Amino acid sequence: MLLTYNDINKDVVETPDVCIIGSGAGGAVMADVLSGAGLDVVVMEEGSYYTKERYSKYKPIESLKILYRDYGSTVIMGKATIILPLGRAIGGTTVVNSGTCFRTPEEVLEDWADTYGVVKASPKEMEPYFERVENTISVVTITPEGLGKNGLIFKRGADALGLSNGMLRHNMINCNGCGRCAFGCPHDAKQAVHLNFIPSAMKKGARFYANAKAERLVIDAGRVKQVRGSIVNERTGNRLYGMTVSPKLLVLSAGTIYTPYILQKNNIRLSPELGKNLTIHPAARITSFFDELIEGYKGIPQGNFVDAYASEGIMLEGIFVPPEIALPVIQAVGIEGKKRAHEYDNLAAFGVMVSDKNSSGTVRPGLDNSPFITYKLHPYDLKKLIKGIAVASEIFFAAGAKSVDPGVYGIKEFTSPSDIAQMFTRRLKANDFEMMAFHPLGTARMGELAGHSVVDSFGMARGLENLFISDGSIFPTSLGVNPQITIMSFSMRNAEYIVDNKKRFLT
Repeated sequence: MLLTYNDINKDVVETPDVCIIGSGAGGAVMADVLSGAGLDVVVMEEGSYYTKERYSKYKPIESLKILYRDYGSTVIMGKATIILPLGRAIGGTTVVNSGTCFRTPEEVLEDWADTYGVVKASPKEMEPYFERVENTISVVTITPEGLGKNGLIFKRGADALGLSNGMLRHNMINCNGCGRCAFGCPHDAKQAVHLNFIPSAMKKGARFYANAKAERLVIDAGRVKQVRGSIVNERTGNRLYGMTVSPKLLVLSAGTIYTPYILQKNNIRLSPELGKNLTIHPAARITSFFDELIEGYKGIPQGNFVDAYASEGIMLEGIFVPPEIALPVIQAVGIEGKKRAHEYDNLAAFGVMVSDKNSSGTVRPGLDNSPFITYKLHPYDLKKLIKGIAVASEIFFAAGAKSVDPGVYGIKEFTSPSDIAQMFTRRLKANDFEMMAFHPLGTARMGELAGHSVVDSFGMARGLENLFISDGSIFPTSLGVNPQITIMSFSMRNAEYIVDNKKRFLT
């Protein structure tokens, strides 16, 4: 069952076995497994329920308003201001991500075991969970035909330079390359969790409440006794009715930013590490102009990658957005900006993503009833970003670009490969870069080292007997790759742990 604010006309009172806060990659999988084991499950989701019939009517700029938190512009503060887009809807960020599916790198899993004491999460032990998740969300390898010209051009340049590259894996069925992955797929080709795990959970009896904002956690004798919140109006955000859930077990799956925030706001500390150790995969976008027609908005926006420098923590992945999203942030203004708008069909773009194992940030309550997020980019990770931008620029020139815009303040567009050298000769600072981030992780990290973790290896909170956390916040370090498969797989694993120990947690 799925209920929105339109379906509710009085205060809601629920007494389930399990309450899950958040319906994204972590919460949806958790709900499916637990309800499949016969448990009574209620899911609270602050966002609304949108289907292709609803968001296919909207332009991309309008989708930012309805499918994202803060219009897609959640801000991370620091020496550089970084924009962090966060989805807010039934299905969470899976509704608006690019659909890219990587398994957790083996070296990352091994590091978690060696450094943080994470148990029973070796590559071999996680393999069956990866397979089950990939089968459920229909993960396939993209073919070159699905790329569109933007991706093919970048591949052409990488091949010319002899750089290792390949096609990404996506969760999709019958994709027609409309280019709207990040704004809600209007054809339901991208298999976000609202198309698989959530319907499956509802068939098993789970109840999903959209427009249900969790606000207060009531603690008594070391246990979560109640979750109190509000049913809110989708359009205004105003409170309509109260919602009280009294579960035997609470699972927080509100995401790396809002999971610690909800706990902190309720003075639930769990560990000194709560809200710390934030990693975000700092990212930059490089654009270039060609004499040939590209029409980069046609085809899968993030379809291929260059992993030649992945061992150094640098991944290049495709990216493209419609002109109404991109043109406002292109450096050119006035007559030059108008000229660039007319040339948009000749523009190509690609992204650089850095594994930020040396940098970190924090999440804590702000003054405006929202999280205050800070982040410090380590000089070593900044060097990786600089190198990634330089490599992407070289690839574009090798593909035949007539100019390349590195997106660095104070540096004009490159008109020849020799211009790229200034990326290494100038003293560039973090705030010189037009940065975004897409994969926040780590603010409630897991492990068996009590002084260095917020939850144990299966997401059980330290200090509260009936609280689990199941989202990207539990991962001890940066993954270096897109995290949705990792989040879903660990959620499935941890849900099975709860089922196997339900007498302990649900009595």
